[in-house]
Amino acid sequence: MWFTEEAIAAWHPAKTGARGRPQVYSDLAIETALLIRQVFHQPLRQAEGFMKSLARVMKADIAIPNFSSLSKRSIALPRQALVKAREPGSVVIVDSTGLKVYGKDKWHQEKHEVAARRTWRKLHLAIDENHQVIALELTTPQTGDPTAVADLLAQIDTPFDTFMADGAYDGEPVAQAVFNKQPTANVVVPPHKTGVCSLAGNTQRDPHIRDIEQHGRMAWQKKTGYGLRNHVELAMQRYKRIFGAAMKARQLPQQKAETWASAVALNRMTGLGMPASVKI
Repeated sequence: MWFTEEAIAAWHPAKTGARGRPQVYSDLAIETALLIRQVFHQPLRQAEGFMKSLARVMKADIAIPNFSSLSKRSIALPRQALVKAREPGSVVIVDSTGLKVYGKDKWHQEKHEVAARRTWRKLHLAIDENHQVIALELTTPQTGDPTAVADLLAQIDTPFDTFMADGAYDGEPVAQAVFNKQPTANVVVPPHKTGVCSLAGNTQRDPHIRDIEQHGRMAWQKKTGYGLRNHVELAMQRYKRIFGAAMKARQLPQQKAETWASAVALNRMTGLGMPASVKI
């Protein structure tokens, strides 16, 4: 781990001449602290002390934000583009998973006979074929998967060829959100087993229904390349194994900053290298 000369120079923001007290730390400093906190699974106070130790060992002439500044500044921290290391791919793969905010586990409930009282957040991820997180959104459990698609696509500023998701995203609202963002995109979403073709018969969903009826779902998956959807399942597994399945913050604005910092760290790890799995 190191601090580059450019990072040290940008650690404290330049004076703008605006009225009011100037900020002591730049957004880069807050972002770095949140990233280190997520990677090393530390509360805010411990993250502050850890960064002070790093700065002292590296003899870096920088001040470290205190835990209160990290919590407050994380709310309004601007979200930079997630993909920086490599060019994003041509496939957008979307899915969601749950992250626990607080609450006892099942073993504790059964042993002590206490109620669950769990609170969850839903993390929506958009992955490309290179295992990069290109968009994310954190919502309450009441937000459905199709509802978050438009917000995810709004974060993607590069063109894509294919949108892929599981059967929970089957429906006209999702397809319309994709076409509003990328009119020429190919929507690969398995229709429900009771799905029927449209009256006009000119939607992208109709050929999927006919192919599944004639050749079966496995043949349809091979034809459409639906196997790529396991990339988003792997991304969620990596997220939970590296950063945990529970959130540290208790309020939604800080939780959004927490998931964003985790995604930035995950992309940085992906840029450094991915394991190559070979069947033997």
